[in-house]
Amino acid sequence: MKIGEWDNLGKARGLIQRQLGELRADEYAAHVGVNPGNGRMRVLVATDVGLLDYSYAPVGADPNGAWILRGQAHRWGAIRGLRLQTDAQVDEASGRDQAVWRLVAEDPKIELAATTDVDGAIEGLLAFARACLVHAG
Repeated sequence: MKIGEWDNLGKARGLIQRQLGELRADEYAAHVGVNPGNGRMRVLVATDVGLLDYSYAPVGADPNGAWILRGQAHRWGAIRGLRLQTDAQVDEASGRDQAVWRLVAEDPKIELAATTDVDGAIEGLLAFARACLVHAG
């Protein structure tokens, strides 16, 4: 999935797309994590330039106040400990398979997970994981 395909980005979508254009970066895939308690986001974007790691959060303590997008770029060769893990099993009672996929990195610290319980979650995570695994050093 790319930035334009994530429904939960709000105003951050335009900011990130503008920055990708300013950087002249080709986007491969993106992943968005939202803290349900406070709405803060972590947005990871795999690009030809490297991995862009963004945080979108309130400037101060008031979630109704101004928000700021902060980001940094990590060169693909500088990413350490990147790995994709999976666990899967078949529920004998229902015959349904249950799977969990995790994308983990040591530096920058990344811990993403998706399960078969959420429609489209695994596909989105695996698209982002593929882009990262292909380009990381």
